[in-house]
Amino acid sequence: MDIAWTVAGGIIGFVAGLLLRSTVFRLSVASGEPAPTCCARCGARVGGRFAIRCTQCHGWFGVPFVLELVTAAVVALLLWRFAGLPDAAPFAFIGALGVALAAIDIAVQQLPNRLTLLLYPGLIALFGLATAVDGHPSYLLRALLGGLVLGGGYFVLAVLSRGQLGGGDVKLAGGIGIALGWLGWPTLLVGASLGFVLMGVVSLVLLIARRITLQHSISFGPFMLGGALVAILAVA
Repeated sequence: MDIAWTVAGGIIGFVAGLLLRSTVFRLSVASGEPAPTCCARCGARVGGRFAIRCTQCHGWFGVPFVLELVTAAVVALLLWRFAGLPDAAPFAFIGALGVALAAIDIAVQQLPNRLTLLLYPGLIALFGLATAVDGHPSYLLRALLGGLVLGGGYFVLAVLSRGQLGGGDVKLAGGIGIALGWLGWPTLLVGASLGFVLMGVVSLVLLIARRITLQHSISFGPFMLGGALVAILAVA
């Protein structure tokens, strides 16, 4: 049964990655710059809300299949973790959207409001439906409190860090807090901590390899999401 859910998650994730490709392409721009409307190769206009390849030169918007395969892997893992449970849908939702957010943050060090703010109504609605099915309203209350706690904690850190953490990180933290809070306070603590641990380890490795210097700025969103994913999969 778990294998069937895992395979279904891989298929759902792959399709979600295809649908999100054009969104990632359009939102992967520096702050203040307009969204791209033309193919960088041939100049043809990007058509359709879910455009994947240029209709004129047939070039892909982004690296072919990477976004789709990563999204497929993440959603497959999450559906394996929550096989048949009513809370599988909200975790698959944040998993797919999280991959898109990580891709954008890696590309341009931005976490666009269009996706981070979408997490809130989406997760609240889906966890609300899960609450109606499993009859545990305390889980939903804890999830909402988790969003407030983690989002508020990141807001304080953003103020104290003087720009090291951005508004996008704060908004993303609130969404992650909702998902982690649903599973319990220990999961929230572990997931929040792992983001900093993963960033520290990767930064140290890159410094030793001389790929970055102490003056470099590294996107934190992917580490926040990665830490949350590990906690969701590993903490009971």
